[in-house]
Amino acid sequence: MRRLIYGMIIGSVVAAATAAAAIYYYERPSVLRVAVPRDSYDQAIMAAAALDFAKDQADIRLKLIPVESLAESSRLLEEGHADLAIVRTDIAMPPSGQTVLIMRRNAAVVFAPAQSGLHAIDDLRGHRVGVLQALPAGKTDNQLLLDTALAQYEVPPASVKRVSLSVSELARAIERKEIDAVFAVGVPGSDGLTEAVNAVAVAGHGQPVFLPIAEAKAIAQRSPAFEGIEVMRGAFGGAQPKPAVDFDTLGVSTRLVARNKLSNEMAGDVTRLMLAARPAIAARIPIANRIEAPAADKGAALPVHPGSLDFLDDEEQSFFEKYSDAFYIGAMCLSVLGTGLAAAAARLTRVNTADADKILRRLIEITKAVRSAEHVGQLDEYEEEADELLALGLAPDAVHVLSVNRMGALSLALNQMRHAIADRRQSLANPVRAHFAPRLVRD
Repeated sequence: MRRLIYGMIIGSVVAAATAAAAIYYYERPSVLRVAVPRDSYDQAIMAAAALDFAKDQADIRLKLIPVESLAESSRLLEEGHADLAIVRTDIAMPPSGQTVLIMRRNAAVVFAPAQSGLHAIDDLRGHRVGVLQALPAGKTDNQLLLDTALAQYEVPPASVKRVSLSVSELARAIERKEIDAVFAVGVPGSDGLTEAVNAVAVAGHGQPVFLPIAEAKAIAQRSPAFEGIEVMRGAFGGAQPKPAVDFDTLGVSTRLVARNKLSNEMAGDVTRLMLAARPAIAARIPIANRIEAPAADKGAALPVHPGSLDFLDDEEQSFFEKYSDAFYIGAMCLSVLGTGLAAAAARLTRVNTADADKILRRLIEITKAVRSAEHVGQLDEYEEEADELLALGLAPDAVHVLSVNRMGALSLALNQMRHAIADRRQSLANPVRAHFAPRLVRD
C-alpha cells in the first residue's frame, strides 16, 4: 500500500511537471523568419514591426532575412527557408504562398512631357521609354509589367527602346530628349512617384501627359497577378492638379505572404498584430498607411491564408475552444484512473483487514485450546504460533491500515492467550492433588 501511495505522489509530481512544461512551451513566443528585400520600404516596416512586437512582448517575434530582390524573397519562402516573405504579384509569386496582408497597391504610371505628341500606349511604338528604377536600384524588375501593357495594345516589345534611369537622372534625360516617355511603378501620391512627375513637368515645361491603360480590368481578368487601379485627379499634387482628370491604369500589389504550412493561429496572430501596429509604424514610415487586410474571399485567385481569414471573419478559436475535446477526454481518463486507484487501494485495505480478522479468530481458538493442553510441548507450539501471528499482524503493509478498534481487539486477544498459557503451564507443573478422605476400618 505504501508503494502505491508513493507511486501516486510521484505520478502527480510528473503530471504537474508535464503540465508546467506544456504551458511554458505554449506560452513562449514563436519566432517567424521573414524574407524581405534589403534597403526597401518593406524592410523598414517589418523592422519597426519586429521592434514593436518585442517591446509589447507579443506571442509572435519576427526575424528578418534581408535578400537582394523580390524574386529571391519568393524563392526563400518556397524552399522553406522563410516562414513569411514580401513578394509582388507579378514577380515570381510562390505557389505555396498565401496572403496574410497587402502591404500596398502599386500603379503602373506612364507619362510623357508636354508637347510630346503621345496620348495613348500604342503611341509608344518606335519611341524611347525611360523605365524608372525602384529605390534602391535593381531590386525590382518592371519589364514584365511594361510588356503586359504593350501586349494589350498590340505594340511589339522590341519596337519600344527602354532606358533604365533613376529619378535624379530623369530631368536631364528629358531635356536632352534621350527619352520620350516615362514608365514608373509605385503608390500614387508617394514621394518617389510624385518627385518623378514633377521632374518631368519642370523639364518638359508644362503639365505631363498621362497615358491611361483603360483595359486594365480586362488584363486582370486574364491574370490574377494584375489588377485595375484608378489614379485620382491631383494624386501628384500641384497648383494645377496632376493628373487633371482621373484615369485607369494597370496595377500590382506588394504582399506579405506565408507558407501554406504555417499554422492558422500564427497567421491570424501576424495579421492581427500588424494591423494593430500599423498606426504606430505609419507615424515613422508614412507608406505603412497603405497596409490593408486582404479581401475575405475563400475563392480568391490569389489565396488568402485560412488563419488570416479566420481573424478577418472573427472566427478565431480560443485556446479552450480548440482543445476543449482534449480537456474533456483527459478529464474522463483522469477520472477513470482515479477511480481505479481508489478501488485498488480499497481492495488492498480489505485484504489486510481480512487478514487481521483471521489472526484474531486464530488467537481466540488458541486461547480455548490452551485450557485443554495435556503437556508443556503443546503450550510451546501454541506460543510459537502466537509469535508468528504477532509478526504477521505487525507487518508494515498491514499495521498502518488497521483501525484502532481492531488493534485493541488483537492486543486483548494476545494478552488473554498469554495469560491462558501461563496458567496452564503452572497447572501442569503443580498438578492439583485429590482431597484426602479417611477410609473407615470396620471390625
